Amino acid sequence: MPRNVPLSVRVSDDDAAFLAKFEAPGANTPSEKLRAILSAARQRQEGARDFNGYARVVEDMLRPAHQRVRTVQREVGIRSHFVSKLYERMPELLAELVASAPEPGQDAEALEKFESTLADQMFALIEEILDMGLTSRSRTYDPDLIREKLPPLLEILDLLKISQDQQKEKDHG
Repeated sequence: MPRNVPLSVRVSDDDAAFLAKFEAPGANTPSEKLRAILSAARQRQEGARDFNGYARVVEDMLRPAHQRVRTVQREVGIRSHFVSKLYERMPELLAELVASAPEPGQDAEALEKFESTLADQMFALIEEILDMGLTSRSRTYDPDLIREKLPPLLEILDLLKISQDQQKEKDHG
C-alpha cells in the first residue's frame, strides 16, 4: 500500500475560499479535497493518452454544466435535443482531437486517417442536427431554431452540388 506523504501548503484567500466551496464525492476536509483535485489532474494528464480516458475527462468537465442545464430544463419544463446532443458528442470529438492526434515522426497516412476520423464524427453530428430540422418545429428551446439556421447551409449545399456537377461534366466532357 502506498504511503501518504504529509505536505504543508500555503494558498491565497481566494484559493482557500474555492477549496471550501469545492465539491467532490467523498471529500469533506481540505486534505480530502486537495487529494480529489490531484487525482483529477492526474486523470486528465494520464487520460489524455487514450481516447476513452480523455472522453471520460471531458465528460467529467462537462458534467456540472450539463446537470445545471438539466435542472433548469426540469424547472422550466422544456428540453432541447440540440443541447443534449452537444453534451453527448463533444467529449468524443474532443477526445479524438487530443488522444488520436498523430505523434511526431508519423507519416501523411496517419494525418489522413486522423482527419478522416474527425470528419466522420463531425459529419455524423451535422447529420444528427440536420435531422432535427425535418419536423416543422424542432425539439429545441426555440422550436424554430433549426429551421431558421438552415437556409445558409442549404445554399452552401446547393453551391457544392453545382460545383460537383460542373466537375463531373468537365471530367466526362
